[in-house]
Amino acid sequence: MNPIIQKVSAPQKAMLQSTAAVNLFLAGIGSGKSHLNGIKSYQLVRMFPDSTGFIGANFYDQLNTSTLYRIREYWKSVGIVEYDKESCVYGQYVIGKRPPIHFNTKTHNFKSYDNIISFVNGAVIFVGSMDNAKSHEGKELSFAFLDETKDTDEADVKEIIVGRLRKKGIYLADGKLSTTGRDDQQYNPLYITTSPAKTPWIAEWFNLDNYVNEIAAKIYSKTEFFQKQINDKFVTISSTWHNVNNVGENYINNVLANNTEEKGRSLIYGNPFSITGGEFYSSFNRLAHVGNYRYNKGIALHVSFDQNSVPYNSCSIWQVEKVEDIWECRCIDEICLENPRNSTEEVCDDFALRYNSHSAGAYYYGDASGKSRSTMNKDFKHHYEIVQYKLRRFWNNSSDKTCFSNPSVPKRRDFINALFENKFPIRIFIDESCKNTISDLMYLKQDVDGTKKKEIVKDKDTGDKYQKWGHLSDGMDYLLTELFKNYYNV
Repeated sequence: MNPIIQKVSAPQKAMLQSTAAVNLFLAGIGSGKSHLNGIKSYQLVRMFPDSTGFIGANFYDQLNTSTLYRIREYWKSVGIVEYDKESCVYGQYVIGKRPPIHFNTKTHNFKSYDNIISFVNGAVIFVGSMDNAKSHEGKELSFAFLDETKDTDEADVKEIIVGRLRKKGIYLADGKLSTTGRDDQQYNPLYITTSPAKTPWIAEWFNLDNYVNEIAAKIYSKTEFFQKQINDKFVTISSTWHNVNNVGENYINNVLANNTEEKGRSLIYGNPFSITGGEFYSSFNRLAHVGNYRYNKGIALHVSFDQNSVPYNSCSIWQVEKVEDIWECRCIDEICLENPRNSTEEVCDDFALRYNSHSAGAYYYGDASGKSRSTMNKDFKHHYEIVQYKLRRFWNNSSDKTCFSNPSVPKRRDFINALFENKFPIRIFIDESCKNTISDLMYLKQDVDGTKKKEIVKDKDTGDKYQKWGHLSDGMDYLLTELFKNYYNV
């Protein structure tokens, strides 16, 4: 049989050559994600006949009509077809049925072969949806493919699927795959393919926030794409243009023409930071408002406190300077202390250590409830007494800028978004080191009543429930509405 030559895109080729443990192929729609999974799954099944794989999607219909359909299309293109005792006796796999007698089954003998692909050489692949991820517990996998993971729960991926990747039989030695090797060379890869979405846990897992400018510089090109090896992880982010030979230029242009510019950046160009709709800070622009804004010892510090203890007790540190006719508000630092250091005392100590030599004046802001909320320290009535005492050498008689009552959430939302849109002579800039502040501005959603949507998560180690987003942005709101109340109250 003559070999079939298949052309792959440059991003697909980079992913196929990866030897990382966890791989992310994030690409515009129509970029051949399932086609890529078809190629890689075929390679692994062919090379490792004793392997046990997994192919998953969010829902069964998606798995059946999209993910598996495209994967099997590729298999068929290289001569790998489904066995049928009457119409295709030379077939190399069966789905959902006991393998025929001539198939190699020495490594498996399931009571039922439902949702299992069995190959003639002995390899098997479990298939399943992630909407009931717990049904995959107990499986021991050699490799796994997850499609459209932007809609999958973080814990289901990290705890259930990654936790199942432990079957021996594939080894990585000197950059090459082998059926033999040492225990420390065992290799159980995970391949994640997904279309673009602003998914916080994926961005955090692959440290995408650290490469925002580099991503933006590459993905809007028809010839370049973003790729990065980050410890044991590998990621590519690319546009649909890299697959134009298969989908056609008209397809891409039609998608761009029938969507907003921002949506087009997501759908075609694969931008993982595009506005998806419903953002509380809808006018925040990661590229325009984040940069390198460092401490200037000659300018006063403005410190805004948030006294939650979970996920952290925090404050953000700002400097404000008038440049010509524009007020520049720069968030230069943030302090976010988790348990066991999640107290206002510890936050103050950390601030004093970082800004020990500061002498240009300082002001503090924060939630009005901090003056009525009791502390764990019986020597202080409320949190701001701690702030006043612990940092007393920084303050003067006019340093206390805390609210008597918190400003209306919908009104301050509109005001902050107006600042991001440059509607007042005020500019907001965030230093790139302020990761939690940036995450708040990017991922916090607006609730139906116009307030901040309280996304409650549970700490898997402590069982504590807490609001994931909104803490540092609350502090930012209090600072900016107080500092520029003449504009806010217009």
